[in-house]
Amino acid sequence: MKVFRSFIIPKTYLNSVIAIGNFDGVHIGHQEVINEAVRVSNKNKVGVLTFEPHPKCFFRKEFFFFRLSPFRIKYLLLKEMGVDFILNIKFNTHLVNLNPRDFIENILVKKLKVSHVVTGFDFVFGNQQSGNVKTMNAYSKETGNFLFTKVPELRVNETELSSSQIRQYLRNGKLIEANRMLSRNWQIISRVISGNKQAREIGFKTANMRLNSYCDICFGVYKVLIELPEEISKKKFYGIANYGVKPTFMKKTPLLEVHIFDFNKEIYGKKIKVSFLKFVRKEKKFESVEKLKDQIIKDIKLVKKNGIFKNN
Repeated sequence: MKVFRSFIIPKTYLNSVIAIGNFDGVHIGHQEVINEAVRVSNKNKVGVLTFEPHPKCFFRKEFFFFRLSPFRIKYLLLKEMGVDFILNIKFNTHLVNLNPRDFIENILVKKLKVSHVVTGFDFVFGNQQSGNVKTMNAYSKETGNFLFTKVPELRVNETELSSSQIRQYLRNGKLIEANRMLSRNWQIISRVISGNKQAREIGFKTANMRLNSYCDICFGVYKVLIELPEEISKKKFYGIANYGVKPTFMKKTPLLEVHIFDFNKEIYGKKIKVSFLKFVRKEKKFESVEKLKDQIIKDIKLVKKNGIFKNN
């Protein structure tokens, strides 16, 4: 699958079906949009038009803890769904100030020569988000330059399905509900950094990572699955992770600490993937380091219960 960073693309990718959206998380609602684009493509190529940074992050800097998925995971998920190429366009002031008709005519029609556009029901675009699915549909019918399909809203157990709802679930420790909307386990990819080695001192070696660019998940303990770079190991390892500020040690900066079962190699500086399987408990302050150690032992026993999480 090809990735293009501008609207200037090879001729073989023109006249394609284009699904437009940010698709952060590629949840089951996003999957409906992508699947529809693949369904109507016939023999045409299927492309996804998305933007970096996310427009909300561009407009409001307080959206620091925001992203549900890194680009690499989005890439792999879209590739599995049959997408042929991604237009990953830098979101800037030029796009902000573009009026909807100019976006359609100058980009979709003239530069990309799209044959079919597919979006979700709530898609908005252009200056002050003045364009929407009605704008796109009206232009399509008026000019006949391309076909347009709007994918209707999808709900899960009468709950709105959206990236915002998934973020809220993650912030509240409702991992099961978040994973259900994603149709997979929530994942992060981050580089292992050097920590204060306090966990090691009490008998639990951890891989430490910062999640600043990701959604601010609930402080607490999680069952996790870890994937390492292939040069280190091709196996997947189970483990236990704590995300929070370590109140027992009076820390302030949130950190993800992952204890990998049956693994003892140094992986500083390596990027690893962590999938969150289950929320175990919220983070809390203990009266002493010994009591914290006792609780960690209990948490690990719970995660390893019945040998389900034993690495082999």
